[in-house]
Amino acid sequence: MSTAIFPVVPAVAKCKELGFLHARYNGRMIPAFIDPKAIDTLRYNWDTTANDVIICTHQKVGTHLTKKYAVEILRMAGKLMAGHPAADGDIGKSAVPWPEVMVSQQGYAAFEEFLARTKGQLRVFYTHGNIDELPVRNLHPETKIIMTYRDPKGAAVSQYHFYKSHPTLGVSDDMEMSQFVEHFVEGDLYFGDYHDHVAGYFHAEAYGVSKEQMCLVRFEDLVEDKMNSVKALAGFLVPDCVFTEQQVFEVAASTEFNTMKESIRKNPGSFHFNPDRFFRSGKTEDWKEQLSEAAIAAINAKTAQKWGTMDAPRVSNVGQGPTNGFANLAA
Repeated sequence: MSTAIFPVVPAVAKCKELGFLHARYNGRMIPAFIDPKAIDTLRYNWDTTANDVIICTHQKVGTHLTKKYAVEILRMAGKLMAGHPAADGDIGKSAVPWPEVMVSQQGYAAFEEFLARTKGQLRVFYTHGNIDELPVRNLHPETKIIMTYRDPKGAAVSQYHFYKSHPTLGVSDDMEMSQFVEHFVEGDLYFGDYHDHVAGYFHAEAYGVSKEQMCLVRFEDLVEDKMNSVKALAGFLVPDCVFTEQQVFEVAASTEFNTMKESIRKNPGSFHFNPDRFFRSGKTEDWKEQLSEAAIAAINAKTAQKWGTMDAPRVSNVGQGPTNGFANLAA
């Protein structure tokens, strides 16, 4: 297998006002713990398979919650055999890898070892990469992609708190919410503009991803409509399996905020974040108490401009086509 690396030289720098240690890839800011050369290595070597599921998200939009849904659904369906890294419910970095980070920190050989160890089995990965820079050489037509997004106002608030508390990002301790919102609206933060990131996945067919292999879900549904979220994701991930209502309930219960937090606290597996720091609120509308009217107006204006009425189906109406719920996000 070729391990050619195209020359993208990492340049760790700070955002001049707020900190944010970063490099650049395709002009987009990425955290300094990701080596741009690692992304290129993946893009020129990794061919996905029909057994692969890739969770594609921007930051702080329900990534780990989505991982929990996926892993617990596959476990309930009996798809994770003994010895599989996620067979015991681990959703950490060794069980559900972030390929760009694994290769940056452990080398491509470690990623190849994971692929070899899980060959022929269903496996879940995640990335914050944009649709035009997925870290793969060839995306198998049966590889499944789950893209989770949330109300941009909620994403902004969650990112603000996460960035300030993350120990390696170098974000200024005195960064104010108003300052962060300005940068959020401008779009030059980790993994690029949030609105563009989401919109790209809504138009994934332009990048060779078929509708059949893509599932778009809202963070708000994953939090507030768990039973239907389980049914929708199970229908996408394991269409050959039929769950009882009790099984659906058990999976849904495992994704409750406090249940997840306590489970990881007691048995972290390879989950490397402190859950007391990482799991902040689990709420969908705490932005209402934390954003000023000016901040809300600025984010809403960008949402209307970038997204219009683009939206995914509610999980309670899967198969009935898209709705225009984004109109409600700018309200």
